[in-house]
Amino acid sequence: MSTSALNSLVVRPIRPDEEPTWNTLMATHHYLGFERLVGESLKYVALLEGEWVALIAWGTAAFKCAARDQWIGWSREQQWQRLKFLANNQRCLILPHVHQPNLASKCLALNLRRLSADGQASFGHPVLLAETFVDPSRFQGTWLPLGQTRGFGLSSSRYYHHGQPKTVWVRPLHRRARALLTALFTAPILQGKGGIRLDLNTVKIEKAGGLLDYLRKLPDPRRRRGIRHSQVAILAVAICAVLCGHRSYVAIGEWAADQPQGVLQRAVITLRVATFHPVSPPFAVPSKRLIPTWLTG
Repeated sequence: MSTSALNSLVVRPIRPDEEPTWNTLMATHHYLGFERLVGESLKYVALLEGEWVALIAWGTAAFKCAARDQWIGWSREQQWQRLKFLANNQRCLILPHVHQPNLASKCLALNLRRLSADGQASFGHPVLLAETFVDPSRFQGTWLPLGQTRGFGLSSSRYYHHGQPKTVWVRPLHRRARALLTALFTAPILQGKGGIRLDLNTVKIEKAGGLLDYLRKLPDPRRRRGIRHSQVAILAVAICAVLCGHRSYVAIGEWAADQPQGVLQRAVITLRVATFHPVSPPFAVPSKRLIPTWLTG
């Protein structure tokens, strides 16, 4: 088969009726075997002139990967919240009857072009970064190498040492992948909701002329007794939530409760740890049940 034949190569998600065949082929012919994929998963088939020639599978990214996490530069809290924007290439198989140069790289290239959109369609969010762990004794990678794993695997929710380190390779699917993954606020492109929303990472909040500076000029009509949150903090968080597309009291409260400590600190949620009333974490938001009173009282 000539190299020009790859021009007709098609990579698409499998149909529900094709899944038993896909599972059997993967379990039979892949050197690691196959039982199931982890987390949010997508299964693809590559067809050349209508014939199945390769199978590809994606699942949730590895929760722990020191080389990858150091390269991204995100905090543990950001990692926990944004891991879903990464996908792990858990299986890639060229079927044994197929002998075509450059087929594997062509299949992956076509797959990566549509992976983010397929993630958005299937799970409601895009994919910003693809990762794969490659056994260097078997394969050579062509993406960005970040280092090696420590040789641990995950089985039945427990890590075990298998003693076979693999090379960590990543491929950004967005030109600002790292910036979006490490941004203080979740960018609109990752929120997966309609309507107009501002990117709070570009909004001037602190310092003279910023949002907080203007909010400090507003009079506070509340009685001083029982106040636990400053009016500036309350209004700043509410405004940020509304700019992100949240309109109801409950939605505003849920948005505030989901924000990491860095966001709350920037929005001056200053319910700090005190000797007479310890609070954990050091920056907290009012209970979601009290949101109407929080904003109107």
